[in-house]
Amino acid sequence: MELRHLRYFVTVAETLHFGRAAEQLHIAQPPLSQQIRRLEAELGVRLLQRTSRRVGLTDAGRLFLVEARRTLTQADRAAKVAVRAYRGELGRLTIGYMASAKLSVFPRVLPAFRERYPDVHLVLQILAPREQFQRLRAGRLDVGFVRLPARDRRLAICAGLS
Repeated sequence: MELRHLRYFVTVAETLHFGRAAEQLHIAQPPLSQQIRRLEAELGVRLLQRTSRRVGLTDAGRLFLVEARRTLTQADRAAKVAVRAYRGELGRLTIGYMASAKLSVFPRVLPAFRERYPDVHLVLQILAPREQFQRLRAGRLDVGFVRLPARDRRLAICAGLS
């Protein structure tokens, strides 16, 4: 079963008219009817009662409509979560730091970060520079705060915060 079939069914069920549903979905009416028949065949259940004048939902169709809407809502939510995670707006950020950053850097940086990215869970770890570098290279740390000068040819080191 494809999400597209669920969208087709929900639109037909809400309009109770294949022509209007096809118009809303921007497809022709015959392919829409075929897709609904395929969905019913796949389920082994009749979802719609069709007559020459009217379309109605069967009992199974009414119950399926509730679940189809939930499924589509959840699929949309999943897509939005993936996009937000990709943008860095959601998820987890592991930060290594030297104790001095807690007093000098974090009071300026963390409130602004939390305001802009409230759904990112921060994991803060006090670590020596060498340990930060090792964890950064191993992918066990996302960001590190160390005192300059600091050198590691395999990492990008940015100087200072403005």
